[in-house]
Amino acid sequence: MKKTRHTVTDIIMKTIVAKSVKAAEQNANSACFFWHHQPTPPKDLKKFRKF
Repeated sequence: MKKTRHTVTDIIMKTIVAKSVKAAEQNANSACFFWHHQPTPPKDLKKFRKF
């Protein structure tokens, strides 16, 4: 089976999207532990919260 450039690009783009969504979920569920406060996250990030 021969993969064309278009299908390989689609696979790569789907992987990038999945990884970025996972990174956004981890960021939404974490808090800063330094004495500096965590900057306020965007309102759209709240939909990724898991708790």
